[in-house]
Amino acid sequence: MSDGHGSHPDTPPGWASNQPPPYGGEGAAPWAAPGAGQTPPPGPPPGQDPGNPYAQPPPQQPHGGQPYGGQPYKGQPYGEQPHGGQPYGGQPYGGQPYGGTGPYGQPAPPYGQAGAPYGGPPALKPGIIPLRPLNLSDIYNGAVQFIRSNPKATLGLSALVTILAEVATLAIQIPTASAFVDAAVSETPTDPSDILGIAGGFLLGTLLSVILQMIAIVVLSGMLTSVLGRAVFGESITIGEAWRLTRGRVLPLFGLALLQVLMIFGFMIAAVVLVVVLAAANAPGALVGVVGFVLIIGGIVGGVFLYTKLSLAGPAIVLERAGVFSAISRSFRLVKGDFWRVFGILLLTAIIAGLIGGAVSVPFSFAGQIGAGAGGVEGLQTGLTISLFLSALGAVIAGTITNPFSAAVSALLYADRRMRAEAFDLVLQTAATDRQRGVHGTAPEDLWHPSHSAGGPYGYGNPPHQGYGYPPQDPGAWNR
Repeated sequence: MSDGHGSHPDTPPGWASNQPPPYGGEGAAPWAAPGAGQTPPPGPPPGQDPGNPYAQPPPQQPHGGQPYGGQPYKGQPYGEQPHGGQPYGGQPYGGQPYGGTGPYGQPAPPYGQAGAPYGGPPALKPGIIPLRPLNLSDIYNGAVQFIRSNPKATLGLSALVTILAEVATLAIQIPTASAFVDAAVSETPTDPSDILGIAGGFLLGTLLSVILQMIAIVVLSGMLTSVLGRAVFGESITIGEAWRLTRGRVLPLFGLALLQVLMIFGFMIAAVVLVVVLAAANAPGALVGVVGFVLIIGGIVGGVFLYTKLSLAGPAIVLERAGVFSAISRSFRLVKGDFWRVFGILLLTAIIAGLIGGAVSVPFSFAGQIGAGAGGVEGLQTGLTISLFLSALGAVIAGTITNPFSAAVSALLYADRRMRAEAFDLVLQTAATDRQRGVHGTAPEDLWHPSHSAGGPYGYGNPPHQGYGYPPQDPGAWNR
């Protein structure tokens, strides 16, 4: 008996005297066949002719068990198998399909057949958008689908708010336009100061009408955002339900609209005032021109910057129940890091809405211009009034169509930024899956509160909030 490191005293005939340790014995090392982890076929027993593997084996194995490798030295050449055995590599010929194995834990598809498609399953889409970060196509398709799936709430609210805004605009424009026409057709000379006052009043009326339009759009966008908060889950609501969800947020929306007007137009007005001051101080004309150009361009750039930064404050007021200043701060945080993308989408949306609105309103304005000049000098005032009415009618029709689209784009941008910055898509997916199973936990209008965000500074599960599925612990904090 050998100790595993020398010669074997009971070496069978035909075996070399220097043999490795017995397989599995003391000092032996693990061994595996060069195939796929399969045990090699046993070699002929001691005393059997290596060239004749089919001969009757002797009834007894040598002392110490099967020798290492199970093959006698000078036996079968390495890599060969007995006739009809398993080929080298551990797989029968034609067994494993060409191309290797398929996904982990699954067999590979047959040769010539395509495997599973690359990527994961499509995103969940219970409503107007897929519940994942959105691209431009998703935002625009979602905005159109938003109007189509909720025509009464979207177009009805838009028509109502636009009509109110246009009536207020006409109440400002008609008196100033009438005074301007009276001064123009009067036979008695009009004092230049009176003409300047009338012109200033007309410009002021135009500016007020623009401000009213902006306020109306901000308020309308907030009201439509409450509709969109349900449309994301494939649900629709009536105008009455939308008003019930939004009426407590109307005053904050008005406050936001006024602040936006002051902040955006403040840059431009300040630039114009500085130019007037320089001109009144008898500064050189070239200096006034250069400084005025720089200030006006700077005012426009500042206004555009603020408009972009404040673009998500309206949805935050409605969906998060935030106060005015909290919503402004929230909008700044959400836009941060993605300013140019938000600006580009808003600019493209404004161009599209302007083209659609112009195509709808231009025929009415053109008809109004024809009617204004048809009555001659005597009927100028009547014609101008008719022209203003027709222009307002065209603006109502155009605004009814374009305002919901613009509001939906802003609200979907808000949802997209929350998905990207706070992983909010995970919260929406969980809520949508629960609702499909019939589990109605948090209401859709409450789900948008920052306490339900899956990431970012408001990650759910962190105190003082209990996280997704629970109402906020301090509802009064929403309005602070």
